[in-house]
Amino acid sequence: MAHAVIERFQELEEAFAGIAGRGGRLQARFCAAAALDCDLATDTLIRRTERELEALNAGLSRWRTPGPQMRLVYATALTTAGRDAGLFLNTKDTLKETRKQRGGRSLQDGGACAALVLVASGGYPSHSGMFYDILAAIAAPWWRRSPQQEEACAAALTASGETPDTAGDLMSRTRIMMDAAGVPGRHIDKAVYDVALSDPDPDIYARSWTALNVAARSQRGLVRHSGYDGLAILASQVEDGSEAGDALIAATEAVKAMRPRVSSMAAGRLALRLAGSMCGSRSPGGAARDLSAIYAMQAAVIAATTASAAAVVAAS
Repeated sequence: MAHAVIERFQELEEAFAGIAGRGGRLQARFCAAAALDCDLATDTLIRRTERELEALNAGLSRWRTPGPQMRLVYATALTTAGRDAGLFLNTKDTLKETRKQRGGRSLQDGGACAALVLVASGGYPSHSGMFYDILAAIAAPWWRRSPQQEEACAAALTASGETPDTAGDLMSRTRIMMDAAGVPGRHIDKAVYDVALSDPDPDIYARSWTALNVAARSQRGLVRHSGYDGLAILASQVEDGSEAGDALIAATEAVKAMRPRVSSMAAGRLALRLAGSMCGSRSPGGAARDLSAIYAMQAAVIAATTASAAAVVAAS
């Protein structure tokens, strides 16, 4: 018998497929992943998501971010967090204006992801100045920078009331904790921002990381699909690494069984998302702070668009 979380995911996937349209199975799956923590009844969730999608489409031209393929996922994240598209659009524009006034680096995707996380985590347009201050405090040197992760983390920390000093201290503590647990350095760089948002107990984190590695190595290909950075993030969201390892194995098998097949780029992220929920973890601050759905969807859309363009060129 399938785990209740997997059954809930399948129910949500089918419901979102009904509004994603033809060829929208990818969007439906990541909407379902983003909505796993939502307590709304499915029909209510779909109805409210459609309302927010309409508002996004009305407020954005075809060429403004998020693009048309991403908007259903954004609408789902906003609905799950209990926020609305109008606030998101206002926040996105305010982030852009604040950058014009004070200078600094450009935001990824026109600031769409940063605005989504800020709003879904409880923030408002008035927090835009503090967002840029915290972003400057936690940004890695340019040669190992992860722009989207940094911006999302800065947005979430801003909404939770952190300051540049406390945010910087949190990042330092998290790096030290991950290093002490044995997470390889190159994977710390990829995962540190997501791990910091959970702010786990160092002893529990070390045990969970070790147990997850043992479980992952018992299943061929599991590390390759989930990645050590994915294991590091999952370890921060659970208290029992052995339970999480079993859940990840079950989730990976469930993802493999999905039809049409999930691309290798997205399969690992989906499995990690399911495993976390199977262990009872809830993404801190709402769906948008668990960025697996947003980023995996975004990467998959880019890959699909690039492949389509390449096919057209080859045929011409």
